Amino acid sequence: MSRVAAPGAAGCSGQVLAMALGALGWLAFMRGITGGLWLMAIGLFVAGAAAAERRWAELVTALCGVRVGQAMTSLVVTGPDWLTVDRFLSEVAAEARHSVLPLLDFDGRPSGVVRLHSLAAVPSARQASLCAREVATPLSWCTLAAPDELLNFVLERLGAGGVLSIPVMEDGRLRGIIPGRDIDRARRQPRAPSAPPRSRPPLQPPGSRGRHGIRPGPPRQPRD
Repeated sequence: MSRVAAPGAAGCSGQVLAMALGALGWLAFMRGITGGLWLMAIGLFVAGAAAAERRWAELVTALCGVRVGQAMTSLVVTGPDWLTVDRFLSEVAAEARHSVLPLLDFDGRPSGVVRLHSLAAVPSARQASLCAREVATPLSWCTLAAPDELLNFVLERLGAGGVLSIPVMEDGRLRGIIPGRDIDRARRQPRAPSAPPRSRPPLQPPGSRGRHGIRPGPPRQPRD
């Protein structure tokens, strides 16, 4: 019944299931059943997926209370989406500090994000004729965030298999980007403890004696 604890519980149960499949496959293989190898392979696959889900759940839990604006990088290198791949690699990617860069259209509005290794993987014969937007991921397919949004909610939308490079938008404009290293830095950054509430002295009835003498009561009304 807890959205924070559910992914961690699912990861733990997946690891237990993977161990059971691996043990069952090993016993079957020792008895001469070759199908046990398939159970062992499935167990290894489930174990890897469950471990990734558990690590992701721990990351989301550790970032509770952190805002997107605290983890984003505001100085972002962007590139025109109409540039060819060879020009983009030589003119834009050389100054980039991140492996995923936002793209802007002719009006200066974000149109998508592109991975540098995807651009580098384009064959040399096509780099001069292929535009960067044809290799990029459209903005409509990306997980977007707002500066005042909680980071753990954004990561829940992204999912464990998502790309840790989240464009931060505000009023239709790009305000920053959250690369994976900034998320890890926000997770390891110590948080200032909240100040404890100031205790008030207990209320005492009028005329009682306290630390500073007798507490005066309300003034008496003159009688007629």
